[in-house]
Amino acid sequence: MAAEPQSTEKLTSPDGKYSVEVVRGRPSEDSLVISKGEEVIAKVPTPVGPVGSFFQTLWSPDGRYVAINKQRSSRPFPGPGGDSMWIVALATGKVLRQPDDALWNEVEEKASAFIDEKHLTETGGKTFLTLTAIGWEKDRLRFRLEAGFSEIEDRYLFDGLLDPAELKVRDWKVSKATASTRQ
Repeated sequence: MAAEPQSTEKLTSPDGKYSVEVVRGRPSEDSLVISKGEEVIAKVPTPVGPVGSFFQTLWSPDGRYVAINKQRSSRPFPGPGGDSMWIVALATGKVLRQPDDALWNEVEEKASAFIDEKHLTETGGKTFLTLTAIGWEKDRLRFRLEAGFSEIEDRYLFDGLLDPAELKVRDWKVSKATASTRQ
């Protein structure tokens, strides 16, 4: 089940034990702070973006993980940058997945295998990827990677399940985006 976008600066788990707080400072000092009660268990340095960006938390049903989405409120697509997604193990505060890590590279490589030469030629190789956590299915996180191109309207959706314990992508599906399936 997908969570609704949350625009507050402090997002609390359904059981009230954990929270994710957006801490704004200078861009080089922005961070996401994950806490259990008053105890900080993880601090993720990241440019949180301008006011108007929103964060969404998706808490795993077993209470072991939180997935955090970051999205600009008025996201021009295609455009520079994109959405970001983190997965944090709540028991340890360990960030299991974050932008630009090896898992992101694996997902990007899988998506690139489906983008044909025609699209790369017509767009001069400029593709735009956005990654978003959608919801939890038992102990796996459902995500969507959307691929767009700078010069043409075609978009592709890559849906999959991520096992956070093993950091492996499972059940990979590809479809061409239509107006009703785009985020």
